[in-house]
Amino acid sequence: MMIGEEIAIIILFGFIGASLKYIDASYDDGVFNQKFALALSPVTAIVYCGIIALNEYAAGICLGIIISVILCGKIDNFAFSLIVVMVITTVIILGVSGSLSVSILTLLVILLCSGIDEIGNDFVDKEMKIPHLDKNRSRYKEIMRNLRIRWFMYRATSYVGVIFLILTIAVPWFLFIALIVEECMYQLVESIAHKRKCQQGIT
Repeated sequence: MMIGEEIAIIILFGFIGASLKYIDASYDDGVFNQKFALALSPVTAIVYCGIIALNEYAAGICLGIIISVILCGKIDNFAFSLIVVMVITTVIILGVSGSLSVSILTLLVILLCSGIDEIGNDFVDKEMKIPHLDKNRSRYKEIMRNLRIRWFMYRATSYVGVIFLILTIAVPWFLFIALIVEECMYQLVESIAHKRKCQQGIT
């Protein structure tokens, strides 16, 4: 793969991270424009499809994540449903035409890791909303709690999965960078959404 294509995929992953959080915050928190979020969803689906068509390992990562969020019940608004329908339809068309190339091992590993991250993220999200009941919590327990929260907040299991794939089946390193860029853009939009929630008094 040419360096230009690698850079393009990294940028597209970043776009996906920002777009998904924008859509999520628009529907769940109402801090962004829902009409724009809905218009953004087919663009996001096209970007997903472009990545899937470009690289078999990137395709495995994208499809593993998409399948995991479906199984974990994270498709909770029309915009997300539209993205999923468009991506799955495109994958079927590419598969039938013989144009689809997917690393199955990559898909399975990321499906497992992403599923763990989604479940863990839900758990720590609830944990963070519950006030500390144990004032005598040991320093060790407090450190482990903070590590656990940060691990699942940033979905670190998926990074471990990608590193495993890099070391075992020679998945390109740039996809690890792409995932980090996606998460950074996701967190950036989340921080903007949080500021808007505070300004608007949304709880």
